[in-house]
Amino acid sequence: MGQGRGFFITLEGGEGAGKTTQIKRLEQQLKAQGHNVVTTREPGGTPAAEEIRGLLSSAQFGTQWSPLAELLLINAAREMHVRDIIAPALTRGDVVISDRFIDSTRVYQGFVRGVDMDFIKQLERQVLGTGCMPDITLILDLPVDTALERVAGRGADHHYDRAGKEFYQKLRDGFIEISKMDASRCAIIDATGTPEEIETQIWQQIAQKL
Repeated sequence: MGQGRGFFITLEGGEGAGKTTQIKRLEQQLKAQGHNVVTTREPGGTPAAEEIRGLLSSAQFGTQWSPLAELLLINAAREMHVRDIIAPALTRGDVVISDRFIDSTRVYQGFVRGVDMDFIKQLERQVLGTGCMPDITLILDLPVDTALERVAGRGADHHYDRAGKEFYQKLRDGFIEISKMDASRCAIIDATGTPEEIETQIWQQIAQKL
């Protein structure tokens, strides 16, 4: 892809779903096929946005943000991320892979923390402008008990990691609901298998659209 608009892939899911591993594998596959690939993450992606990520996950302040404050911080980071990283890469014709994007906001701040979804989507429209919606969103889905086991095994580094079973169930339900609301863009990936099995599922979905 060296001309025209690029292709925008986002990976979503609850904690412990294995997004980081799969993004690395997907990046390698795409590069092997000759694509220019930009991998990034949210919140973050630019130096200033990474500072906001640090505030959101801060041991001192992370649990003190209200749902609305959290939403506004995330969108401040996203505005810089879209403007400086995502939009230029898509304009160049690159493939962009982002670890989390708008659907995490809809689920964490909307479904779980109760911010009005219409307001969340109004902010999305302002921040994304035109041409920066994902072409495909892959939602890595895990049973709640499995997710809790994986997070416990890796060590909790964020206050969401330390949340209980009810929180994790709300996350899972939220992502499944998102996939139903936008079925043409979102695909559920069974994240209980081996990394190789998950990679195969992901590539089958990407190949249909890329």
